[in-house]
Amino acid sequence: MTSSNKSKAPPTAENRWIIIAIILAVAMYLPTFRTLWGKWMQDSQYSLGFLVPLVCAYFVWRKWPEIKRIKRAPAAWGLLLILFALTLHIAGVVLDVSGPSELSIIVLIIGGCIYFFGINLVKVLAFPLAYMLFMIPVPGGVLDRLGLPMQILASASTAFLLRLIGIEVVRAGIQLSVEGFTFEVAQACSGMSSLVALIGVTAVFAYITNLPTKLKWVLFALSLPIALAANVVRITSISLVGYYWDWDVALQIYHDYSSPLLFMATVLLLFFINWGFEWLSIGRTTPQSH
Repeated sequence: MTSSNKSKAPPTAENRWIIIAIILAVAMYLPTFRTLWGKWMQDSQYSLGFLVPLVCAYFVWRKWPEIKRIKRAPAAWGLLLILFALTLHIAGVVLDVSGPSELSIIVLIIGGCIYFFGINLVKVLAFPLAYMLFMIPVPGGVLDRLGLPMQILASASTAFLLRLIGIEVVRAGIQLSVEGFTFEVAQACSGMSSLVALIGVTAVFAYITNLPTKLKWVLFALSLPIALAANVVRITSISLVGYYWDWDVALQIYHDYSSPLLFMATVLLLFFINWGFEWLSIGRTTPQSH
C-alpha cells in the first residue's frame, strides 16, 4: 500500500536565506522594538502604535491571494536600500538619536521585498508598508515646532467662540482667563494626540471604502481640519463646564472623559461624510433616464 499523504518539499536555499535574514534582522532590532514599546506606553500621542502592526498584518492577510500570484523577480538594487537601512539603524544607535533606527525598519522591509521578491510585491503591499509610519514616533523637536502653533490656534479659536456667546475672556498666548480663572492650553491639549489617532483611523477607513480614489484622498485630507476643529470644541466645552458649573470638575473630570467621547463623535462624522461621498459618486455614475 502507498500513502496518499505527500510530504512537503523542503525549503529552497533562497528561502532559507530569507528566513535567516529575517531572524538576524529581528535580533538586531530588538533594542529598537523595546524603545518603540516604551514610547507607545509613555506617550498618548502614539497609543495607536500598538494597533499598527495588527492593522498591517490584517491587510497583508487580505492581500495574500494576490501575493501568491506575484511572479518572483528579485532586483539587486533592493540591496542598496537594505544597506541604507542598516546605516540608518547604526547611526541612530551610535548617536543615540530618536528616529533613524525606527524609520530604518520600514526601509529595510521595503529593500528586502525588492531584493528577494521584486518591486511588484512592494506595489501590492503599498498601503500596509506606508501605514507602518504611524507606529514611529516623531522626534521631539518636530513635535515642539508643530505643537506650539496648534496650541496658539486652539487657544485663539476657543477665545473667539467664548466671546461669540457672550463670555468675557482674556487671551495671552496659550493662556486663557475666563472670568478671572486662568488656565493654559498645554501641548497635551493642542490636539496632536487626537490628530495622529484620527489620521490613522481615517487612513484605514478611506482605504477600505468603495469611493473613487480622488474622494478617498479628499476624505483622508478632511481628517486634519476635523481633528483641529474637534479639539477647539473640546477646549471650549471644558471652559463652558468650568464657567457654568465648576472649574475643578471641568479640569479634573470632564477634561479626561471629553477626549474619547469627542473622538468617537469625529469618527461618526467621518462616516457621515463618507456616506455623502458615496451618494454623490453613485449619483454621478448612475445613467439619467430621459
